[in-house]
Amino acid sequence: MSISHSDRQQLLEHKRQRLQELKQRRLLQQQSRSPTPEESQPLLFKKRVDAATQTQHHEISSEEAKPIKQVTKKEIEKYDKSVQTVTPTQAETVPLTVPVENTINLLDKQAVSGNNLCGSFTNSIKSMNKVEVTNTVQLDQSETDDSDEDLFSGFNTVAKHYFDSSIRCVDVLSKSLALVFADNEGVVYDFQSARLFPEFYLESITGIEILQFDKYNNRRLIGGLSNGVVCIWELENSSMSLMPVLSTPLYTPANSTSAILHLDKIVYLTQFLLDGNPCILSLSRDGVVNVWSSNLLVEPKLSFRIFGSKRKARGQQIMHGLYLGPDEIVGTNFILDLVVATNNGKIYKGNGELIHEDCPSIISSLIQLDDFIVSCHPEWNFKIWKEQVQPFQIIPTSHIIHKMIPRPHRKSQMVTVGYPNTVNGRQVVEMWDLSKKLYSPISTIMTSEDKIDTIAFNETGDTFIVVVDGNMTIYSVDDSKFPEFDKDDSGFDKGI
Repeated sequence: MSISHSDRQQLLEHKRQRLQELKQRRLLQQQSRSPTPEESQPLLFKKRVDAATQTQHHEISSEEAKPIKQVTKKEIEKYDKSVQTVTPTQAETVPLTVPVENTINLLDKQAVSGNNLCGSFTNSIKSMNKVEVTNTVQLDQSETDDSDEDLFSGFNTVAKHYFDSSIRCVDVLSKSLALVFADNEGVVYDFQSARLFPEFYLESITGIEILQFDKYNNRRLIGGLSNGVVCIWELENSSMSLMPVLSTPLYTPANSTSAILHLDKIVYLTQFLLDGNPCILSLSRDGVVNVWSSNLLVEPKLSFRIFGSKRKARGQQIMHGLYLGPDEIVGTNFILDLVVATNNGKIYKGNGELIHEDCPSIISSLIQLDDFIVSCHPEWNFKIWKEQVQPFQIIPTSHIIHKMIPRPHRKSQMVTVGYPNTVNGRQVVEMWDLSKKLYSPISTIMTSEDKIDTIAFNETGDTFIVVVDGNMTIYSVDDSKFPEFDKDDSGFDKGI
């Protein structure tokens, strides 16, 4: 007789219940033998389980097989189905104020301008430079040598900046500073605060000899190169690295018969209004003068050679230039207001006429003070020229002056750079006022054992810059600290 699967399962379940009743019975018997058993640690041992089919049947009384009832208290949750009368508390809501300026307007790809995108990227880079200046410029105002600075000189140190390369040329306009380094790189810095950060980098194929801000457009820079080219950079916010937007040609146009281009380096640049149009006058070392329109450098408006072909054969070279005329002119008579200094120590007009002559000497620098022309020479003096062919005054100096610049808007003040004719001598920067004292400076600005590269004033004359071996010091000028001189004094030096 075969047993079905369901019967087998019922049989196994019945046997499992019987085994459970036997276990409970044994547990009751042990408790009746020892009502208060001692607490002992439970013994851990392996229990063998017989999985075979049980064949023994035990008769169990109903009393012994009565299961033990265990009462378990359970927590019952009762819900009140009545209507709630208490109003719920309202949570405080904090309104989120989203600034309108941070909203992002999604535009179509066609509506995005490439120039605006580049401009935004450039402005972001400039903002980062304001936070952290590049390694090119290091500012440390604490390193001030008190022994080299006279507190009563009228020149107060504002900041010092250190560069990795020597500086050849400096020009200042308002809060912008243009520098030309020895590696033919020009950089425009913003120094509105004590820190400098670069705004624009000016690229050039050849060396930059002269770099200056446009007199009629402060977003332009005019440069004279070593190969005789005149070029213009425009300071655009869309780019940081700039190439010249305009430049003069290297070769004479085929259809031009009067143009004479520069074949040597540019030694002098100036600007004026010719017939109401802004123009650039350029002078090269080979004696060629050109007048260019500031908006078009393709061909000069006026071109001539100062000395002609005969003077050129004799090796005559222009070392310095100076324009003495007004800023607004008509016609070509301004040529007579151009003054040039040659390598033989003579001074000529723009038409080649000799105006000042002295013993053969080298003119290191040439400037204008009021109605005078001042030239410095290596013979321990500087000369003041007026209308005569011979010098009006010869002023002996304690140093060999090799550089001088006039102070803007002051008719008789200038700053000179000199050095003694000794080994390891200290160079000195001095302030002169020829209306007060003629034979000695009124103030000593600084002295240095290193070479002084260049000096410069800003357009108002209240900021002065000195560059010493790549280290630049910025001064503020305080006129109240300059010494006072009485004209009625019977002293020897009363000025001009």
